[in-house]
Amino acid sequence: MLGGLYNALVGWLERRGYDEGYTAILVVVGVMITLAGIVVLDWGAAMLVLGAFASSGFWMVMGSWWRHVRARRAGQEAQREEVL
Repeated sequence: MLGGLYNALVGWLERRGYDEGYTAILVVVGVMITLAGIVVLDWGAAMLVLGAFASSGFWMVMGSWWRHVRARRAGQEAQREEVL
């Protein structure tokens, strides 16, 4: 049920364009919600899975953020050139 509610929230954010450049963060939040459920069952397992996701996902999050920054900068530069 929580996954469905989170999907509805993400859909709302997407329709309004609020997710632009932040999709990786939305994925991280979704993973954290799932891990919160695992903590209830087994703290050690949750920490192990958190470590695995953090290790494998860190560079994806940083890459997503950096690509967004570069695209935004390119758009701003194009607007400046158009004005000039």
